[in-house]
Amino acid sequence: MYRKHFLQLVIITLILSSSNFLFAQSGKVSGTVVDSTTMEPLAGANVMIMGTNLGAATDLEGKYFIINVPAGNYSISASYIGYT
Repeated sequence: MYRKHFLQLVIITLILSSSNFLFAQSGKVSGTVVDSTTMEPLAGANVMIMGTNLGAATDLEGKYFIINVPAGNYSISASYIGYT
């Protein structure tokens, strides 16, 4: 069932791999997607790194990771059916 009011997806943890970050050629982005109201993890949410073809889906605990991310600054988007 779709919710009638707007809910925000919250990315709780966004961690870029820190080992030799300044000299790294690629890294890892990981985190957790939860419902902003209930703080319940959202399994199966799609997480995309904007402007790239890199992304992942969250597991049963709302966790995700994306590997081989070239060094740089990125925006991350999360989407989930029934949420806007």
